[in-house]
Amino acid sequence: SNWSLSILDELKTIQKHSPNISLETLIKWATYNGAQFLGFNELGSFEKGKTPGVNLIENIDLTSMNIPSSPNVKKLF
Repeated sequence: SNWSLSILDELKTIQKHSPNISLETLIKWATYNGAQFLGFNELGSFEKGKTPGVNLIENIDLTSMNIPSSPNVKKLF
């Protein structure tokens, strides 16, 4: 864990200490699984009738699939 209230910081911390966990898995944990656990069934995935929020994480290293230490994040909707 980390000292911020940022899900992205949590993902970076997990990725740093458990590099065997894929970025795809981390994103699913932070989105779909998180929404399901909290009972927000209308969030977390792209499905008919749902209203997910979408953020673009820029500067991901596509070779290693790692989140950079200071990524640019843009809220799309």
